[in-house]
Amino acid sequence: MGYQIIAKKRFLNNFKKVTAYLNLEWNKTVAEEFNKIVKDRLDFIAEHPTTGAVTAIKNTRSVIVGKGHQNKIYYRIENNKIVILNMFDTRRNPKNNPFNKPK
Repeated sequence: MGYQIIAKKRFLNNFKKVTAYLNLEWNKTVAEEFNKIVKDRLDFIAEHPTTGAVTAIKNTRSVIVGKGHQNKIYYRIENNKIVILNMFDTRRNPKNNPFNKPK
């Protein structure tokens, strides 16, 4: 049995923005496909939580998601839970990614 997934508000907001963009700029099928890819990746993380790459932030990991590998999901393992922290577009300036900087 996998870990329980808990999604933070910031992740949910970014996920909704990406989905809305795909629906508007591409079509509903592309948006639904992206939703499925993200869901499958979250299910995989729940089963294999240490799979993600370690980030500069303590106890935080990341996995690449998306057909073109354009987004990273950042998460933390806490007890029997996976806390999904955020999703970041990898095409953006890496200096703006808060998970690349140690706090």
